[in-house]
Amino acid sequence: MFFSPYGKERLAPRAGAIDFRANRLKVEDTMGKYDEWSRGDDEALLNRLGIETARRIAKGELQVQFANGMAVVKPAIVSLFDKHGRRIPPEGLKSLVADANQDFCLKQPKLDYGRLIARAVEFLQQGPIMSAAEFEARSNAILKQIKSDKQLVNLLKGVYLPIVLPQMAGNDYGQMLGEVFLTAVERSYTTTFTDRSFNNYQRGELTGKITIAVGVRHEQLIAKMAVGSVVGIYFPTALHGFSIPAAREQMASLPDNVILSGGLDIAVAMAMYPEILAHDFNTPGLDMAALQFGSADYSL
Repeated sequence: MFFSPYGKERLAPRAGAIDFRANRLKVEDTMGKYDEWSRGDDEALLNRLGIETARRIAKGELQVQFANGMAVVKPAIVSLFDKHGRRIPPEGLKSLVADANQDFCLKQPKLDYGRLIARAVEFLQQGPIMSAAEFEARSNAILKQIKSDKQLVNLLKGVYLPIVLPQMAGNDYGQMLGEVFLTAVERSYTTTFTDRSFNNYQRGELTGKITIAVGVRHEQLIAKMAVGSVVGIYFPTALHGFSIPAAREQMASLPDNVILSGGLDIAVAMAMYPEILAHDFNTPGLDMAALQFGSADYSL
């Protein structure tokens, strides 16, 4: 099989392009529909750009912008998430990523901010957090920011859940998670599903045993919670199929305002959206990938 990088028209000689005097077939050195462009022009352009830059332009990694008669080569703005809102594994990712299992899925809920903030207050039991109007306004501001970001906008093609975390400061992540946030999940779960039981197999086992993995930015959330209530958008299916190491590794190529989920934020989401995140057997499991439990080899 013969492959031509210029397409089919490269193989078709134009009239007058065959030289029988040399007893051989000679195809004129042009590019079909780009008849005014020759291989010499190729070489001149590659000499200017450099092979690596030209290849990156061809692959879509770089783009050429023209302004005021000048051409500027810049990194191309490409989406980091696919049409389903799932993270596109970055080139060079070393950790394991599997295909998302479509048997386990979620549905985007209609957002009732009044009901959501009421649940947060009722189940977290940390006093008033903020009004429903403030929660909605701050959530919409974040969603607007995501919609305007070409790298992140596809996140909104997956399930997205506005959440609110109360102001809270503490030196022991495991203690906060176990005593406040998982307790809130239990209250919400048993209130919503009165015919089910709730089992916390790590009850009383988290204090002093939880640390934040390196490079996941989750410590930014803790710092913000220490000074005030925090509103964020949780994307529970964005990393489906990613192993814990892969979820951590891919953070290096995401914008700084994206934080890997840990325990407090996922627990709040569970408390605020139990009918979405704990619906039935086909509800995806949720990994607290930002956290290390006991050692760097384990999470929750």
